[in-house]
Amino acid sequence: MKREYNLKKLKKRTVPVKVDSESIKVPISIRLDASDLAMLKTEADKKGLPYQTLIGSILHQFLNGELIDRSTVQILKKFKAS
Repeated sequence: MKREYNLKKLKKRTVPVKVDSESIKVPISIRLDASDLAMLKTEADKKGLPYQTLIGSILHQFLNGELIDRSTVQILKKFKAS
């Protein structure tokens, strides 16, 4: 890596940057129970992820129907055992 770069050779972008409107991250403020946040941070640390990325992933999975609650799992187990 060079110690100095000649930035005078840089050219300005002539066209606007293409941005996928669905991939834009929007900052929000949310209140969570301290114990829930601590568990999320611990789980994110185990997985080697930032905790906000883990929260986003969980929300994404839930909204796409990929997550189900425990009561649904119990019902499915009872149905399968019958």
